[in-house]
Amino acid sequence: MQDIELGLTKMERAAIRVIPPILGAILGWYLPVIAKWILKLPWLPYEDLVEKIASYSGITTSAILCIIGAVAGVALSQFIFYETLTVIINRESVLLKIRKTQDSFRKQAIQSVYLDGKSLVLVGLQENEMYKEAYDANKEKLAQAFLSMGYPWFYEDPYLASYRRWEESDLQVPAAAHSLLRARKGYLKDDEDSKARQLQKDLAKMGIAIKDRKGGQYIRLDNTLTQNEYNDIK
Repeated sequence: MQDIELGLTKMERAAIRVIPPILGAILGWYLPVIAKWILKLPWLPYEDLVEKIASYSGITTSAILCIIGAVAGVALSQFIFYETLTVIINRESVLLKIRKTQDSFRKQAIQSVYLDGKSLVLVGLQENEMYKEAYDANKEKLAQAFLSMGYPWFYEDPYLASYRRWEESDLQVPAAAHSLLRARKGYLKDDEDSKARQLQKDLAKMGIAIKDRKGGQYIRLDNTLTQNEYNDIK
């Protein structure tokens, strides 16, 4: 059986390439007119900037703004492609591509695959979280693709009952992990998602999986950490 590739469809890719530049160009062309309309509002932020944009006039200015808008649209298209996860599955392994990274996992090394909200999760034989990344394409097609290739797909998180809310007093969590969790809490509060995502990956390598909930960070220790703790007791 051939590889199955999942992610953006050809139609979606075409739309992403075309629509943002067109909308950007249109918005740029009519930006002075839009700014004049905004000035009629009873209150608005950055009023000086809006007044300056509204003062622009002439075909040359509109053409320049049109080009700037189109370029901004192209940049947005590239950003969408950059942030979109592509999944390539065959009977031996799964390849995951996003941003500038590629990660490959052998099927024999995978204990479970599932969606945690909008995130695709791969868990290893020691119940260690090997991979977690946002997946925005068709969820049912993703499930059917993994099942058709013989992967251990779960429609719900099979480890859900093992999660507990992170507390700084938790003695089962190593001190280094507590430091990362404290830092990640701050990044989440400041909406620094990329830094929080990197710390989530670092913690996963240490044996700690994370779920973010309104009440805080919820953690699960994999078998590597729990076995180490058992050995320390012995």
